[in-house]
Formats: sequence, structure tokens, C-alpha cells
Amino acid sequence: MALRLRKELAEAGHDAGVDTVRWHLEHHHQLALSRATVHRILVRNSAVVPDPSKRPKSSYLRFEAEQPNETWQSDFTQYRHTPPDGTPGVDVEIITWLDDHSRYALHISAHTRITAPIVLATFTETAGQHGYPASTLTDNGMVYTVRFAGGRGGKTKLEVELRRLGITQKNSRPNHPTTCARSSGSNRR
Repeated sequence: MALRLRKELAEAGHDAGVDTVRWHLEHHHQLALSRATVHRILVRNSAVVPDPSKRPKSSYLRFEAEQPNETWQSDFTQYRHTPPDGTPGVDVEIITWLDDHSRYALHISAHTRITAPIVLATFTETAGQHGYPASTLTDNGMVYTVRFAGGRGGKTKLEVELRRLGITQKNSRPNHPTTCARSSGSNRR
């Protein structure tokens, strides 16, 4: 319906953009679709020609580090271990240290619960195997930084160690984890 309507509007010389197609679908055909759905339908059927001039300037910037050990990213995620019989198993949290240049996972380990001491221990173990990074990039979870996570002063064990070693610590802003490897939304101290 969206494709046919777009074709009819364009042939009649009218605007045939996503919002116009949506309006006609809703008001003349009693079919309410989201803007994203109409856009996906049109793109999937090659009814939309990409306009490179609309590409965001930020997409032209190189995201990964230029050199190995320039930046390490870390995050963790929850995973439910399921035994072979299919019964619900225990929840574990998996922490990863990733070299931002190669996207190589330097360290992956599972724990009952990720804590600030575990973050420091995994960082130290990884640095012992691969050398120290020039900087780290993490989200604002309390196991990584007290400053952004609403802590009451002080620093996490990782913050203290990074400062002692002269390693730059970079953290995403609250509610803006897009600069990180992933956002688990479940980071705890």
C-alpha cells in the first residue's frame, strides 16, 4: 500500500515523502504506520535514493584508535547460563577489555557479579599480557567511575590505578553510551 501510494503521489506531482505517505495512509486508508516502518518499506523496495549530502558529519570521523594499545574499551553484560536440560541457570556477568584499534578482545571473563575490584584485577591481568594502554574508554557505570555514576566522592580502584600509571581515563556521559563498545545498562559497584 505504501509503495503504491508513493508512486501515485509522485506521478501526480505531489510530495511523496515518508510523512506524506504516512498521512495519506492514516487519513484515507485508516492504516497507521510509524515513520520508521514506512521508511523501511520504501528503502527495502528501492523507492528511496540515498542522499550522501544528508550523511552526518560525525560519520566521516574515524572512530577506532590509530595505534594498538592507544585505547582500551571495557564493558560488561549479563548472561543467563542455561544447562543442557534447558532449565534456567545462574546469571553471570561477562567483562571484556577490547583494543580499540584492532577490535581484538584482549580479555573476556565471566563472574557472578562484576565489582570494582574485579574490574581492576581484569585490567591488571590484561595489562600484564599486552602492556598498558595510553587510555581507557568505559561507560559511566559505578564499577568504572564514581564521578559520573552519582557516587559520593572518592574514586574507584580502577580510577586510582589509572591515575597512578598516568593513563588517560575517558568515560561516556550519562545516558550517552554511544561512544562505548556496548551499553549494558546494568553496571554496578
